[in-house]
Amino acid sequence: HLVFMKSGGNSLRLVAKDLESNLQKAEKPFQKSPKQGKTLSSLLEREREAGIHNGSKLKEQSAAMGLLWIRRSLAFQLELYASLIDQDGPHPRDAAYEAYIKHLSPFHGWTLRKLFPASLSQIPDRQALIAQFGEVTLDELNEEYDSEVVSKLRSLVIALGPLLSTWERDFVRLDLEDIRRV
Repeated sequence: HLVFMKSGGNSLRLVAKDLESNLQKAEKPFQKSPKQGKTLSSLLEREREAGIHNGSKLKEQSAAMGLLWIRRSLAFQLELYASLIDQDGPHPRDAAYEAYIKHLSPFHGWTLRKLFPASLSQIPDRQALIAQFGEVTLDELNEEYDSEVVSKLRSLVIALGPLLSTWERDFVRLDLEDIRRV
């Protein structure tokens, strides 16, 4: 998925870089002890029981913090990808901005609230973005490539929706939904 995000070009590079950083946080416990934390719930419960968090204020370099931001990033991406499925949908830049406002902006401080929209303003139109995701030039993009990329996006959207809902419920249930701004 990270490779897919990076294929979105410069406009999504910041989102991909943030996702990569948070993946590293989330992977640390698995690298240290692969048998522990095999599920999201068990990993979160283990961190909570270890007392590394201060209530819902998560430790910055914890797996829970990385996973929280991954979830928020994926929710943002879900909305962007869903907007690309319909050829008559909104401009991807507008869809990305709306998704940003809904899923990321409430947790971003002043600097990130300026930086992210500036990056997102560079998102090209639907055809160019589909071509980037399909790793073809705009000239090579045809109905077949478009359909193939849209099919992959549709599958991703269908899979992510329920996953993100479950993920959020686990964070709320364990009182790990950190709402501080960064």
